[in-house]
Amino acid sequence: MAKNNILIIDDDEDIIETVSILLEHEGFTISSSDNVEEGLEMIRNSPPDLVLLDIMFPEKKTRGFEAAAQIKEINEKLPVFAFTAINREYSFDFSKEEIQADEFINKPVATDKLVELIRKYI
Repeated sequence: MAKNNILIIDDDEDIIETVSILLEHEGFTISSSDNVEEGLEMIRNSPPDLVLLDIMFPEKKTRGFEAAAQIKEINEKLPVFAFTAINREYSFDFSKEEIQADEFINKPVATDKLVELIRKYI
């Protein structure tokens, strides 16, 4: 069975819609959630092959950091890409090790770069 199921967890519906369309065009199957708690439940019930996780959420600007750790507690082998505009808004320089993510991707990202990274993992 092909590994092509991607879960997007992001509070921005426009990002979810745009990235979903782009990745579906590349042959991936997309599911999404606009909040962390629902996304974590989706991972427990029907694990994806990879998670694109936003970092900043309305309830807490760093909720995605905590979520990355929670995802790794559920499944330490599940690739998690931190997918965020935090560097544009706050000029932070986080490494993937600091946030328990396999990759750290700044928004916006070129589709070809994103697809290349995804295919490296699944």
